[in-house]
Amino acid sequence: MRTYVKTLLVLIAVILYSPVVKAQSGESYGWEQAPRYRGFISEGYVFGTGDVKENRSFLSTSHGAQITPELFVGGGVAVNYWWDSESWSFPLFVDTRVELHKALRKNFSPYISTKLGYSIGDCEGLYIAPQVGCHFYFGHSKFGISTALGYTFQNCEVETGFGTVNRNAGGIELSVGLDI
Repeated sequence: MRTYVKTLLVLIAVILYSPVVKAQSGESYGWEQAPRYRGFISEGYVFGTGDVKENRSFLSTSHGAQITPELFVGGGVAVNYWWDSESWSFPLFVDTRVELHKALRKNFSPYISTKLGYSIGDCEGLYIAPQVGCHFYFGHSKFGISTALGYTFQNCEVETGFGTVNRNAGGIELSVGLDI
């Protein structure tokens, strides 16, 4: 029984170590290939710091083309949910990302991203979400995970007794996502 356990542990270690060994060779990485389709899905939290200081959760997806190994351009949609007021919004946006992995030649890739669009739902208005983050790739594959820190500016038209006023429902954003 002990021999089986030792053999299994050695096999698991070899499988987990093999992407690291391959990544150090002179072969190209899957995530460097361009042009190609690319998609992202992420989940996160926004800590409200604007005029409307409510926190919210969001789920976001973008799809588009990796035009060069450094530049991604695509479009996407997000779903925001404000917990305190039980409000929803659905930003539609253009997503651009600039990545630095080609210069670093590693399994991680720092990036700068900006989402620019318009939100519909309970909070309608201009939507801008710049981020800085890092993708972590698994060996030579195109699949990875990402983390990001950003600021979401969400213009929100609020009805008052005297008419409509614009408010910033923005905040500091933390997110985690999957890259495909």
